[in-house]
Amino acid sequence: MRTVLFLSLSLALLFHSGCGGGHSGRPADMPMIYPVKITVTQEGAALQEAGVTLTAKTPAKYGVASGLTDAHGVAVIRTYGFAGVPEGQYTVTVSKQGVEGATEATDIDGNRYQTGGKVYEYVNVRYSKTDTSPLNIEVTTKGATESFDVGAPVHLFISEN
Repeated sequence: MRTVLFLSLSLALLFHSGCGGGHSGRPADMPMIYPVKITVTQEGAALQEAGVTLTAKTPAKYGVASGLTDAHGVAVIRTYGFAGVPEGQYTVTVSKQGVEGATEATDIDGNRYQTGGKVYEYVNVRYSKTDTSPLNIEVTTKGATESFDVGAPVHLFISEN
């Protein structure tokens, strides 16, 4: 479970990290972005720690944005670390992975980590690929708020950890 938490925290840091450029850190050529919140449920229950990605239907330099769902299944979507998404039509993908059966170990500096185990996907893979996901969202100058249910949980083996 700690590996899952570590992976989730790593994703959260990635999603919240900024890019260089300008005093605010925002790239000078980045278009205006608008607030986007997506709520993800699985059979009606909030899906926590799921990665949510928006991919522009028309390829663009800033055409990918992402977020991580909280305890209520809500993800604030960010583009290059900045809260918001450029205006446009997007395909939404959702994925949640975890490691099961890992054992704890300690390195020579006393740091604890997990080793071994198996990686599983908990969301139907149909929702994790842009070419198969039926989920779509339109971001306007008013932003966007949307809810999606990704159906029944799955337990799909991905790899050995």
